[in-house]
Amino acid sequence: MKNKLISALSVASVLACAGAYADEFESNGLTIITDNFKVEDNLASSGDKTDQSLLIVRAENEIASLGDKKVVYGEKNPEHLAFVKDENDHNYIITNKLLVQCNKDVYCIPAGLEVSQISSSIYEITVRDYEQWSALREELGNTAGVRSVSPSYDYGLEPSLK
Repeated sequence: MKNKLISALSVASVLACAGAYADEFESNGLTIITDNFKVEDNLASSGDKTDQSLLIVRAENEIASLGDKKVVYGEKNPEHLAFVKDENDHNYIITNKLLVQCNKDVYCIPAGLEVSQISSSIYEITVRDYEQWSALREELGNTAGVRSVSPSYDYGLEPSLK
């Protein structure tokens, strides 16, 4: 009985700690993690491949897979704003860039933003965090003169200005 109580308390403690690892929320069926995550290479096991088990066991600090990489708890890359995962394991990273295409001969970028011009009508905006990225994406989508707004992703999705 005493061992069962200790085991139950251990599980509860681990779950409580896991919740404190990252800022995480649900939106439109996606889980979005905005802090305390990093992308790492999957390290190949040493030794003969025939000795390896077919059972895949996630490391204790692993959040999810990301193509041939994995996402674990840790200090994130400053260019990574959020890690997005869905129930189908189609995961990706949102980066700190937005590509904006303005109508011809129109400058449609609001003042006060970090902007670099890519072509005559396409601009790249650098944002500081997920909240600014989300708000700016919505604002620009409703701004006169903006033809399209395309987020920048790593490891899974490609931006499109179509």
